[in-house]
Amino acid sequence: MRRLLLLALCLLVPLCASAQVYDDAPPRDNWYSCPLFRLTAFDAAQSDCMLLECGGEKMMVDGGSPPYRDALCRAIADMGISHFKYLLNTHFHDDHITGLIHLMKNGFTADAYLHPYTEKGVFTSSLQREAIRETEANGIPAVQVFHGDTLLLGEAVITLFRQDDGISTNARSMIVHVQFGDASILLPADIIGHTQSWCLEEIAPEMLDVDIVKSPHHGVTAMVSGFFKALSPELVFFTNERDRVDLAQNQADLNAVPTLYTGDGRLVLETDGKDWYVYQLADEF
Repeated sequence: MRRLLLLALCLLVPLCASAQVYDDAPPRDNWYSCPLFRLTAFDAAQSDCMLLECGGEKMMVDGGSPPYRDALCRAIADMGISHFKYLLNTHFHDDHITGLIHLMKNGFTADAYLHPYTEKGVFTSSLQREAIRETEANGIPAVQVFHGDTLLLGEAVITLFRQDDGISTNARSMIVHVQFGDASILLPADIIGHTQSWCLEEIAPEMLDVDIVKSPHHGVTAMVSGFFKALSPELVFFTNERDRVDLAQNQADLNAVPTLYTGDGRLVLETDGKDWYVYQLADEF
């Protein structure tokens, strides 16, 4: 069953969004004739598993936890995808990296496997070492990415941020900012409150003012109030199930921001650079 939402973003000033949400509203007639950026967030319970598509190019941002690795491979194959431009791991916890390893084990290829770790950092994690072994076995370059790096996926500009001296693995996870035309989305992995405060000091305000944000760390806790205010999102989505989120949902409610959960089914967010069309496939991974 498909649940439809249309986010009509009035972006007359670049990077400043004002959105209205319409229930059960289809996209305009010529929507799929336009160049689009699409993000698919899979139903992998409390874990990050996201596919980005633009200009015919594909990218994974994390791959979800162990129970969903086979479902991910099936879903990607069913979408007719066998090759990615990038496989990006934001940090080496199993609910983010396992699916990426399994994709490589099952013959999916990529131009590059991206991760934020030095050789010492790779050695710290058995899962990251396993991922590197799979890149070597499959001829996929393993590339360390850094705070401030910029990637292109089709016409989408992807900027990476990281607090390299963060106090924990979650604090040091890679933050992904996507800009496509005037539309923007932030995927802050599992960053904690300390890192959110760092973002306010180290990231330009216009890069934080986004249309849509993935709730950090699956919405386990609410965001730092200043960080939420700086983001000023028109939609927050959670890579989690509804009954596992409380304070973060309350924060969104208090700010009158709509929310969606991948635990309710596969979530798809599409933009032509001006409008967002968001829908949910309630019965699909």
